[in-house]
Amino acid sequence: MKKKATLNDIAQRLNLTKVSISKALRDHPDISEATKKKVKEIAREIGYRPNLIARSLTSSKTQTIGVVVPKIAHTFSAQVVAGIQRYANSKGFVIVLTVSDENPELEKKHIESLVSMQVEGLLVSVSMTTKETEIYNWIREMQIPLVFFDRYIPDLGFNSVVIDDRKAAKDAVGHLIKSGCRKIAHLAGYNHVSIGRQRRQGYEEALLEHGIQPDPRMVIEGEVGEDAGYRGFKELLARNIEMDALFSVTFPVGLGSYVAMREIDPSMIDRIEMLAFGDSGIRGIVPYPHYYVEQPGKEIGRKAAKLLLDEIEGNAKPEDRLVYVPTRFLETDSDLQVTEIELDES
Repeated sequence: MKKKATLNDIAQRLNLTKVSISKALRDHPDISEATKKKVKEIAREIGYRPNLIARSLTSSKTQTIGVVVPKIAHTFSAQVVAGIQRYANSKGFVIVLTVSDENPELEKKHIESLVSMQVEGLLVSVSMTTKETEIYNWIREMQIPLVFFDRYIPDLGFNSVVIDDRKAAKDAVGHLIKSGCRKIAHLAGYNHVSIGRQRRQGYEEALLEHGIQPDPRMVIEGEVGEDAGYRGFKELLARNIEMDALFSVTFPVGLGSYVAMREIDPSMIDRIEMLAFGDSGIRGIVPYPHYYVEQPGKEIGRKAAKLLLDEIEGNAKPEDRLVYVPTRFLETDSDLQVTEIELDES
């Protein structure tokens, strides 16, 4: 079988960098017309085909955008993707969806693959363990439009569409305190990830604002799935932590803690107030969580897609800007009735 031609093959033939080759294939204005012509001639000669939807090498207009999500099984991710797809389709674009499975290496490979497909822009929610920014620095250097959503990396020069995690967490935990809770444990996300860092910050600010000193022993940092919640709650018990409320960074984490409570001592479900971000689409079906911050996934997806297409069309510029989508604070009672709570922001 003939070896597949790569960007590096063209770069070696013309003594240019891979970045310059990619820019030439995308008709980037930084590259001269003469160089673009040479690059495309060599690409045709060696059979290089970066555009998998068979568009001409002479055009970078593919009407496609790449999407990278950490998980797709969770309802929130599915809602975001639905919002992205609906808006993109309404503007004549199609999406190419990839799932990193919370793996930063896979996240990087997906981004590289999407760029090779000549998508016109990228929508990315980073994995919980993503720390390296090399791939995003490359995207910025290539001037490929990119918008983060839900989880983002700050100070890279990209717009991000998010909820105000810090404020939402602070207001929600503050409501628990005003309702009488004083010993609030937290199953947190990793601090290097935006949602973990900011939701914990809001939690600690609420405690301090009400005269409660945060206790590091009452915080378990980890991933954002059910297993992390199950293990995290058991770790709190192993530390002999007394709690009257539990704040989980995500619904799946809280669901894991709920399973642990049912397994160890079901009466804890009634004794411990449970708060989480998201409801995973089972609102009013199970009595968990007692309180939750509703994340409007479809609206996050719609706004992220709109902002990305605005950038692609030159109507917006990439910058370190957070675009906030409003949330709601909801309560589930013993009859599984859901009520919105108006939070006192004073």
